[in-house]
Amino acid sequence: MKKSLQALACMLVASITLANAQEQLAPVKVTAERTTAEKHQMPNTVESTNREKIAETINIIDTPDALKYMPSLMARKRDSADFGGATLATRIWGVSYSAKSIILVDGMPISTQLYNDNNYGPPKWFVVSPEEIDRIDVMYGPYSAAYAGNSMGAIVDISTKRPTQAFEASASLTEAFQTFQKFGTNETYQTQQLAGLIGGRNNAMSWRLMLNHQEANTQPRSFGTTTTAGLSPYQYINKTATGATTYYSGANGILHGVSDNLNLKLAFDLNSTTQLTLSSGIFMGTTDAKAQSYMSNGSFCTTTNCTGTGGTTLASGVYGLGQEQYVHGLGLKSNTKDTWNYELGLSNVYYNKDLQRTAGYLNSDGSPVYGVTGKEGAVRDMSGSGWTNLDAKAIYRPGGVGGKHEVSFGYHQDFNKLSNSTQDVVQWQANTTGNMNVVANGNTETKALWLQDAWRANENLQLIFGGRYESWETRNGMVYNKSATASTNASALSQPSVSDNHFSPKFSALMGLQDGSTLSLSVGNAYRFPTVGELYNISSCTSSTGCTTTKYISPSPSLIKPENVNSAELALATQGANANHRASFFVEHVKDALISQYGALDASKPTELYSYWKNMTEVKSFGIELSSNVRKFLFDQFDLFSSLTWVESVITANEGTTSTGGSVVGNRTPGVSPLRVKFVGTYRPSDKTSISLGGNYQQQFYSSIDNNDVNPNTYQGFSGFFVMDLKVRHKLDKNWVASAGIDNIGNQDYFLFHPFPHRTFVANLKYLH
Repeated sequence: MKKSLQALACMLVASITLANAQEQLAPVKVTAERTTAEKHQMPNTVESTNREKIAETINIIDTPDALKYMPSLMARKRDSADFGGATLATRIWGVSYSAKSIILVDGMPISTQLYNDNNYGPPKWFVVSPEEIDRIDVMYGPYSAAYAGNSMGAIVDISTKRPTQAFEASASLTEAFQTFQKFGTNETYQTQQLAGLIGGRNNAMSWRLMLNHQEANTQPRSFGTTTTAGLSPYQYINKTATGATTYYSGANGILHGVSDNLNLKLAFDLNSTTQLTLSSGIFMGTTDAKAQSYMSNGSFCTTTNCTGTGGTTLASGVYGLGQEQYVHGLGLKSNTKDTWNYELGLSNVYYNKDLQRTAGYLNSDGSPVYGVTGKEGAVRDMSGSGWTNLDAKAIYRPGGVGGKHEVSFGYHQDFNKLSNSTQDVVQWQANTTGNMNVVANGNTETKALWLQDAWRANENLQLIFGGRYESWETRNGMVYNKSATASTNASALSQPSVSDNHFSPKFSALMGLQDGSTLSLSVGNAYRFPTVGELYNISSCTSSTGCTTTKYISPSPSLIKPENVNSAELALATQGANANHRASFFVEHVKDALISQYGALDASKPTELYSYWKNMTEVKSFGIELSSNVRKFLFDQFDLFSSLTWVESVITANEGTTSTGGSVVGNRTPGVSPLRVKFVGTYRPSDKTSISLGGNYQQQFYSSIDNNDVNPNTYQGFSGFFVMDLKVRHKLDKNWVASAGIDNIGNQDYFLFHPFPHRTFVANLKYLH
């Protein structure tokens, strides 16, 4: 592995050195399509990719795949049936912090505003399919007043392609085969995807309709365990390498997922300067999960007759999930190229149906126990949840386009509603009502005003001043847990409403240097308000943390404060005829960082520690990010992109403790990988053919504030990995394009809590009209 890293580092240095030499010999000014930040005078560092680069370099199945080689980012896509689970890790914050980034499609937010986790918090990627992507701009850090504190990680702005012809159409078929061998599982899993796009433009109107059907079969997501020796030959050692001798009893969460989504977008040119857009997206998905036994007798129970809890070992990974979600958006914007411009956006995400039915027990043959009193299954229902966003923005250029000042200002409002309940149901495969188990409901609302002035002081210096004022409140919070009692804070609890107001200042300076490079300094403050899921949750205390019995309690929302972020970045970027390079040094200081941790909720019982979302007093992080994109590297037909991100992130102050009551001050921030390296090289032997080889390396990180992951490459552990992918693409003629590739060529076996896909073969055939 060290040799691989050395080779990658040498590649990066060599590409920078060679391209610098090329720039010095032949400096040429390059005019390229402007990024989102350039169009709107935003101070953020930007990395971009487009549809052609994605098509050449990535064996893309779902939209999160398109971010594979973006510096510092990782979209955690567990498998091809991960329709709603692909969270985004950024420079500093890992995949468990979904609310610390903002994802947009044509300016419409698709980020989940209900949770900050890797389970219910991922973006609604279905709003845009790979066929619709035209360009992706990634903006790093909370430096623009136009965005909320969730931008502390990154802003991903996906632009879609508007039809240019009277009629356009495309269709594609993708087949993927994964060979997976782990413990007692040795299978080949197939994924098939069929996508079709039609659209057109006529006078002042354009339209686009996208349909996507996918059927995926996946490797196991989880495993069951037993401490009974002799039942299974596969020993399980947990990430802390502690505990009793344990064995894998089997695999579960083996998914068969079928999804259909339809996206419609209409655009009307009301006049020569004003455009109205309407968009709708519908996602319908069904997922069935089964289990596989590893036990020597073939049984799915750890006892001889499945009595008591004997049939529960693998039951939690046997379920059916049905989803039907809608996204609608309306946009109105002007493009006068004069003194005034404006934009208006209104969008809504609604969970019309989100039901998961999970077995409580299994029979010895693996079939779920159904209709037996005392052996109920669980039905989780999030139907009715959703959120609405309103954004209004205006741009004023007192000196006209190209003048010294460009003043932008706007108003933002969002409303978020969480409705989440789980019931114990005897007839769990058919009914949705039974005995209530857990409830978490509530609303949050944010209102904001912002202002920014981009002032060009002279030819080589631009100063950007900005500020954002926000007002936030919660209401209608209610939690319930059937296992709670009056002595443990009651079983049903209405939550108090809380509110907060905050002003976030921003400042940036961009300086053009004599050699054509750009030096920029950005500093900014931001507030990241808690999501509904962070505010309204049930925490448990067990005997291992000082409790005599298992207890459940709901931390009051008044204990959970917004995150106060102070961030800065110094960046040097060069752009030449055949090369772009950037080096960024960034620093982040977060007060009241929201991280799941242990803490005492009752001051009179300090040994009773609960795991829940709690503010970490202070987290400090700093790092460097290098990015290099060289065209015609070594020879004309070869391009090389590479990036490196190194981060040091440490808990510097905290009142909470480890799971054993010790201090966490000085520990590394959980979920933050210290080192990430990426590269992708593309060789084009002809105008019709491209061959790409890419690599992703990520160093292991700690998964909890305890920092006790001594055995990370195991189930529920988070290991490092180095994965390489290959893609060959050939244009058969003007209408047909074929591609084939291999993801994870080296068959890297690694865990990010779940086991990740092994070697996967991908083929695609596309027709363009």
